[in-house]
Amino acid sequence: MKKLILILIPMLLVIGLSAIEFDISGENRTRAAFYNDPAEKDGGHIDNRLNIGLDSQLHRNLNFRFAVQIGDTTWGNGGGGIGTGERVHVTEAYLDYMIDSFDARIKLGQMYWMDRMGLVMDDYFSGLAISKTFGDNLNTELIWVKKAENVETASDDSDVFIFHAMVDNEMPIGAYLMFGNYEVADYQNLTVMPYLAMEKDALSLDATVFMDMQMGADTEMGFGGAAKAKLDMTAFELGADVLVASEHGLTTISPWYQNGLYIYGIGKYHDGLNQYWGVPYQGNTDLFASIVGNIKAPLKEKLDVFAAAGYLMDLGFEVNAGLECTLIPDLFHMQVYGAYGIHDDEINNYALGSSLKIEF
Repeated sequence: MKKLILILIPMLLVIGLSAIEFDISGENRTRAAFYNDPAEKDGGHIDNRLNIGLDSQLHRNLNFRFAVQIGDTTWGNGGGGIGTGERVHVTEAYLDYMIDSFDARIKLGQMYWMDRMGLVMDDYFSGLAISKTFGDNLNTELIWVKKAENVETASDDSDVFIFHAMVDNEMPIGAYLMFGNYEVADYQNLTVMPYLAMEKDALSLDATVFMDMQMGADTEMGFGGAAKAKLDMTAFELGADVLVASEHGLTTISPWYQNGLYIYGIGKYHDGLNQYWGVPYQGNTDLFASIVGNIKAPLKEKLDVFAAAGYLMDLGFEVNAGLECTLIPDLFHMQVYGAYGIHDDEINNYALGSSLKIEF
């Protein structure tokens, strides 16, 4: 807590004295889960996490954002009380400057970015991002991700460069071009990842394909793609999620692809429970496929039920279901969920959990 106070006090003083506009936003999440591990040993834990963000407009062309995360703190594991050394992590600290002469925006510092599906990255990073719109609907980004510095006085660091262009119209279409250089491993990768999104009445679709050239001791090629579809019929929603990757798969930075499963993937309401997921489409030694279907329906006002079932090649099959409850609209939400999985090695796993989230 002392670390957080030492960080926040000078920031609040500076912002309070000089800011034209000032906003606070945040999220507090508490989760509990009971489950068995891959060895079928029973257990469980409770954890909580607090995110606080401060946004300040220092000038009409200059904004500043600062955000910290306290947690994820597992109850009884060196946290849960003042003075117990809870983890305080600065997640965002960047300047956002509008360059009028080029009609472009530049961000510098520690910030957040994700590709459309989180296949390659969905995380915070240190670096530089330049964005510019051409005409009415061509949006572009040029991003430098400083992935690793290693020894500060040696040329052994790692960098990733990302170019993103997207035509924003009734059917958004775009592409990512990524080049990574990892000096210590003497490895480079070049990724091309086009995508499209469409909505037609009750149907929506997001689709991405990728080609990944991995240049190390040998040059390898990976191919694949992912698609998410949703049919909203008012009385219920149906969804499908498909991911396929060839041998060698895709080079990632910090991915967080959500397929809606809990034991064999990353679920919406408990992102730290996954037992077997890892990143099975990165550097995989054989063909990989994940197929998931889901449904969501209202039981009554402020209460929805959801369920999903899916199969991951060489991993296993899972079914899950739960309830979403809005306790206070646009502020306080609760979810309860359960999952059961059968591993290809005939190991059975279960999970029961609940999450409370405040968003402000």
